[in-house]
Amino acid sequence: MPGPTLKALLSPRSGNLPVLTAVIEATGGNLYITDPLGNPLLGEVSPADALQVPVLFEDAVLGFVHGPSAAAAALVALLTRLAARDSEGRALASEVLHLYREVHLIEQLSEQLSSLLNFSAVSKSALEQAQRMIPATQGCILVMETTDGPLRNAASFGDSTEDSAGETGPLTPDSRFAASILERGIAEIINNCATDTRAIDSERNLTALICAPLRSGQRTVGIIALASTDAGASYSAANLKLLNTIALQTAAAIANALLCAEMVDAAQARAAFAAELHAASTVQQLLLQSASRPTPGFEVESVYVPASEVGGDFFFVSSTPDGSLTAIVGDVSGKGLTAAMRVAMILGALRRETSHDPSEILSGLNNALIAQGQLGFTTACCVRLSLSGDYALANAGHIAPYLAGRELETPPALPLGLVPDQSYELVHGRLGSSERLVLLSDGVLEARSQDGELYGFERLSGLTLMSAHEIAKTAQSFGQEDDITVLTLGLGTV
Repeated sequence: MPGPTLKALLSPRSGNLPVLTAVIEATGGNLYITDPLGNPLLGEVSPADALQVPVLFEDAVLGFVHGPSAAAAALVALLTRLAARDSEGRALASEVLHLYREVHLIEQLSEQLSSLLNFSAVSKSALEQAQRMIPATQGCILVMETTDGPLRNAASFGDSTEDSAGETGPLTPDSRFAASILERGIAEIINNCATDTRAIDSERNLTALICAPLRSGQRTVGIIALASTDAGASYSAANLKLLNTIALQTAAAIANALLCAEMVDAAQARAAFAAELHAASTVQQLLLQSASRPTPGFEVESVYVPASEVGGDFFFVSSTPDGSLTAIVGDVSGKGLTAAMRVAMILGALRRETSHDPSEILSGLNNALIAQGQLGFTTACCVRLSLSGDYALANAGHIAPYLAGRELETPPALPLGLVPDQSYELVHGRLGSSERLVLLSDGVLEARSQDGELYGFERLSGLTLMSAHEIAKTAQSFGQEDDITVLTLGLGTV
């Protein structure tokens, strides 16, 4: 398999061009990139005496970065990382896609639905993952199947306790530790259970205990707990961070499984097996559409057209307590299942986000992606629109939004997931009563005709005056090569 090249890494299809352009602009535009033969690839060529730093990957020279020493070294490091990700991605792509197509053939649909609706299987898988990553002699996931309902043991491992009626795991559903975690909604480490006043008799033999709530949106669906009876055992902040990560992923899966189970149970009372499958399919479609919530007082139109079975674009729309609207459109780097998993993680983070300030939302999402150790990067543009038409937006390396057919200038900024504690500058403006704000992904810009012609920026101004469906349809007809996402925002008629 041929190795990566700088030309390929800089192509519009790679998704790397916006971030590299942003890096060069952020350093004052004094950098430029050439291939191994010295042919310019990106940036304005500087005088011949500019410092030349080679971009090396697996002992091969991919090209050179020219410019000031420190800035050139930083850009070389980023290009090397992108080359490694590209090489790994292409090496795994054929195998992953082959397995994906094998496992997810249409004849496996009923099996897939059964797995999705079985929250006990989800809990067991999550607990097994936690046990592999965090040392523990006992563990459990306690779940509330209905809001404010009683806890029940969904999955567990370890020795049975005297009061557990045959169930294993460190905590029983009536545990005061479990009740405390649910009430406060905060993960906790207890490294001396015997002296903790909350411990019941069956828990006093635990040397160390670590618990985290399972929160999905505004709902807590249960807790996950690991414990050790080994002498001298203790848990650290690193263990707590890892358990919180597992809890975050598990909570969303359990919440979806519980919702599907509730709807399928209703379908089973009314119809035969074929009707049940149809209802489950409908549930899945509703879950995919849950990223757009009701926004009274606004006209919102969204279109998402993935280029393949799974995509890397995302959007999210919600209302704020004061009646304003918050919306975000983004695109993760990479393709296939890896990108789809990152999108799922981002949407979960956005559902839990309490801030309605676009810059704070992007900063929080940036730190969340870095904390997850996510490979690659994510571009995103976030806007808050009030009922009066005033808006504030922040952009993280994404295509700038359009207003009334003109591109809104946004300050250059790095995409999400690259550097921790980044800040994103707000741009303020006002939307007229008949105007629309258009947020879109690069799938529109990078549509390519059969002759190889890109749709390009030149056509976008006129195109963005159309409806979201017309914009997406035009790009798709021109020649879709990437996911297409279009979100239009306007003020509702009184």
